[in-house]
Amino acid sequence: MKIEIAEHGRMTESGSSLLRLIQNQSIPLLDLFVREAVQNALDAALPRSKSVDVDIRVGEFKSASLNKHFEKIERALNQRFPQQTCKYILIRDTNTHGLEGPVRYSEVKNNNFGNLLKLVYEICKPQQNQGAGGSWGLGKTIYFRMGIGLVIYYSRIKQNGVYSSRLAACLVENETKKTAMIPMTRGVRRGIAWWGKEDETSTEKATVPIDNEEEIEMILSVFGVKRYTGAETGTTVIIPYIDEKKLLNEVYAKNESETDKPYWVKSLSEYLKIAVQRWYAPRINNGHYRYGAYLSASINGSRMNVSDMLSLFRIVRELYILATGCKLDSESLIESRNVEYTVDDINLRGVLTDTTSGYLAHAKFNNSQLNMVAPDNDKTPFQQITNIYVSMEGENSPIIMYTRKIGMIVGYDVDGQWTHRMPKSKENEYIIGLFVANSENTLKNIKDPGNPDFNLSLEEYIRQGERADHASWSDRNIDGNNPRIITNIQKNVIKRIKAKYIETTSDNTVKTPSGLSTALATLLLPSQDFGRKPTGPKGGGGGGGQGHKNRTSSYLKIIGQPKYFRDYLELSFEMFLKKQEYVIALQVVTEFKNIEANDWESEVAIGKVFPIGIKELNVTGIQITENNIKKKYSCSFKINENRIKGSIEF
Repeated sequence: MKIEIAEHGRMTESGSSLLRLIQNQSIPLLDLFVREAVQNALDAALPRSKSVDVDIRVGEFKSASLNKHFEKIERALNQRFPQQTCKYILIRDTNTHGLEGPVRYSEVKNNNFGNLLKLVYEICKPQQNQGAGGSWGLGKTIYFRMGIGLVIYYSRIKQNGVYSSRLAACLVENETKKTAMIPMTRGVRRGIAWWGKEDETSTEKATVPIDNEEEIEMILSVFGVKRYTGAETGTTVIIPYIDEKKLLNEVYAKNESETDKPYWVKSLSEYLKIAVQRWYAPRINNGHYRYGAYLSASINGSRMNVSDMLSLFRIVRELYILATGCKLDSESLIESRNVEYTVDDINLRGVLTDTTSGYLAHAKFNNSQLNMVAPDNDKTPFQQITNIYVSMEGENSPIIMYTRKIGMIVGYDVDGQWTHRMPKSKENEYIIGLFVANSENTLKNIKDPGNPDFNLSLEEYIRQGERADHASWSDRNIDGNNPRIITNIQKNVIKRIKAKYIETTSDNTVKTPSGLSTALATLLLPSQDFGRKPTGPKGGGGGGGQGHKNRTSSYLKIIGQPKYFRDYLELSFEMFLKKQEYVIALQVVTEFKNIEANDWESEVAIGKVFPIGIKELNVTGIQITENNIKKKYSCSFKINENRIKGSIEF
């Protein structure tokens, strides 16, 4: 193949700068590769395809058989890898468009560069279609960091009813190193070059992809890769000269205990199998996926079945199905193991057209439900999501994941903005939750810059706020205003988890009546002039047995234990009141203030139906003490809007 060397120019990137564009140190390179490569395939799905087939392979090739195809660097490659058997990694997709579009810049119309130019020859050209994975156009730089910077692109497309093939290669290297192979031009190195066939229409030394089927087959045969045939279209990305040991060392530190290492960190193929599950579990063989094709994944040609997935990632997939409003099948782990799950709407007021920002599916699982006991002995969920053994010292932090339309898990949070202040679970239990954004929702009164006739979708707001590695979500200013959607989603997720899983322990014989009395007094009684002072009996001798004879303040005393029924609670109590007229009102106690029913249901507050009501009040007797003589009277009362108004009749 002929070489085209990128020359220096104003405001141009060098090879060394391209290799530094994505500086994510928290996610291993192999994971970043899987996230980027699989998403590129899913973004290119054919419109009517039920699935996108993605096969990731690891294999060996003879260096001399490959090097001869690369003009100007063949000798340098032979010196660096003399007659060696080297390793490669590739990702191959089918049921996709392939690398369509023009092959020359002179053919670009209306700024539509097409998939070929954007992937192979351009940088910072993001996906433009709604809901796509990329919004920066930098993710592909991961390919150049996997090996020595050499990447081969092969694709078969169908344009205007005609099938054709394309193959090109690119090398991005650190031009400042002694091992740099690309020759100098005009006395300097830029560290970027392409290979293909000479572009006969260009007056410069430019190349375009080769399209000769025999030549393409000769290059592919070096890796044992077959051409696409028949009605197949798709793309294969081949990365030669990878260092398997170096890639695996990055996913698990050498100083970590060997006994704690998961089995998948010792084999590149096994690790890739786990990485696909870790990031794309929601979309693997998920016929319920509503936004297009689901993912049919293979590793070295072996198809990945749901039953082969690790327990945690099967659960992640099932939580996604639940969060999107679909039913689980009878073979699901959640259904078959009788796991009690919850799906909550996460509502935000004032910023979205529909108050529902998304859905949170969550549950608490024990070791057995997670296959952590014999004979499976799966690793802890923390090891499955991070590879590293984490000791929680008797308590486990919740695991919260989040995703949008693309179905890729953006991140796993155990101690960050999604999980801080959440309750921890016992040593043998794990709280696991997945938030799925309501992608088709829109922001109020904020137009989409790319389509001014429509409001900005929640999907695009989130997508454009992601960093280049798509590893987290963040809020941003729009026209001088920050809607703080992500922040408020996180707060509501935390609130839901806390409400569901905070456990209170109490001594039923002593602490329960006292605590319940205090809680009910706070809810049912006016906020002033009630309660009793914590003072002991006065005087020295006693006079016990006088009861509440000398009380000068009101009080509430619980009689017996509460009785629980299907949709209500029955509670008996005795009240001592100083006033003739009284009001009993229900309130919701929050961290900031107590909210009554009318305020709760108003549009300026919650805007939802008050969560509790007074169903019935039975007065069994009233006693008034005058001159130490107890007299019984009757009373009348009226229940209205969760408030009781009444008076005693003398």
